[in-house]
Amino acid sequence: MSSDFILLLFVVLGLFSGLLGGLLGIGGGVITVPILYFVFQYTAIFGDKTMEVAVSTSLAAGFVTSAVSTFIQWKKKAIVFEAIKKLAPGLIIGCILGSLIAHYLPNDLLSKIFGMMAILLGLYFFFPRLPHLYISSTPNQSLSLFGLIIGCLSSLLGIGGGSLAFPILLGYQIPVKNASATSSASTLATTILGSMTYLAIGWNQPELPSTFGYIELPAFIAISIGSMISAPFGVKLSHVLNVAHIKQIFGCSLALVGLSMLIL
Repeated sequence: MSSDFILLLFVVLGLFSGLLGGLLGIGGGVITVPILYFVFQYTAIFGDKTMEVAVSTSLAAGFVTSAVSTFIQWKKKAIVFEAIKKLAPGLIIGCILGSLIAHYLPNDLLSKIFGMMAILLGLYFFFPRLPHLYISSTPNQSLSLFGLIIGCLSSLLGIGGGSLAFPILLGYQIPVKNASATSSASTLATTILGSMTYLAIGWNQPELPSTFGYIELPAFIAISIGSMISAPFGVKLSHVLNVAHIKQIFGCSLALVGLSMLIL
């Protein structure tokens, strides 16, 4: 593949991930990580750091998508800031911890962990009628513990916090539209924290010539441009569409991607 084709692929990837991120309130990482991983593996330029570069680049690009989505949701006054305040302490610790774990895990093991998580998330989205958790009638301090888990998995796998936070927020009886908006805000937090940690860990590594820390700059820029264009449309659609069928299609696709990462 030529470099121009790869850049075009990344822009299209950004358009798709931004649209889904705004529509479903999830981080685009569930889409960008596997695509980045397969492309970087094909080009073979990052060796045993391929998965880490894919994860950190996805987080950095996810910051752009989630920032646009969060701003629009904030203007719509759909974000439950009380829940964000409760999540924040755990998210901070978890994001740093997840990035450090990813740094020391073997590349193959990290890709297999992502594959398993993608399958589980795919099943969750595919079966939208699964009973929601009941944790509490309102957000409380227990959200900090969930924030720790969400932050750790988000940085470890590069998926942002939204896809993990959404079902948890529903468990605190937050309405679906508000849970989606609040999960976008949690994605913004995890992408910032995770990206900064990966930037520090990967700084001045000679085997990563085209990266900023662990962030691959051309891919980051291309995906960010695409996601900035499409994310606002996704957010608008989330307020007018019944997204149940879209979630099922997305869940099926995500499970297939996860399965391919386990066997390839």
